[in-house]
Amino acid sequence: MKPRLVNMNSMTCAGLSSDLDMPKDKDRIPALWTKLKSRMPEIKSICGPAMGVVTRSDKSGCIKYSACIQVADTRNLPEGLELIIIPLGDYVEFVHTGPVSTLFETCDNAHRSWLPESGFSPGEGPMVEVYPENFRGDEEDAEIKLLFSVKGTGE
Repeated sequence: MKPRLVNMNSMTCAGLSSDLDMPKDKDRIPALWTKLKSRMPEIKSICGPAMGVVTRSDKSGCIKYSACIQVADTRNLPEGLELIIIPLGDYVEFVHTGPVSTLFETCDNAHRSWLPESGFSPGEGPMVEVYPENFRGDEEDAEIKLLFSVKGTGE
């Protein structure tokens, strides 16, 4: 894995979220994407990529997973969609190449192996999956960006 440090601006997204007990509940993620995809025609201000955003959950032992799309305007969001803010900050970017079904293993490897040896500490921000335009979900050679919020020097 050859990550790069990026300073990311804040992004505003609209989407759907669920509390998940990982890795047990990872099979529930595709349903969130299917539901969001059916709602996308209702979103009038799409201005960027589809993203999966992982944050802390209020539920013990769970993470909050949001399937979302970047928007330029938060007024008149369709009912039932949440506003998801990705804060500005330092992130380490990895590129996962392969089917989405193996994305969890790449995330786990980056978090458990690379991060402890990197000189960085986990930041307060989320972990973000950035999907390529026209992503279908079944591509064997998809390139998905993974951004981990970090703090520290990396030295």
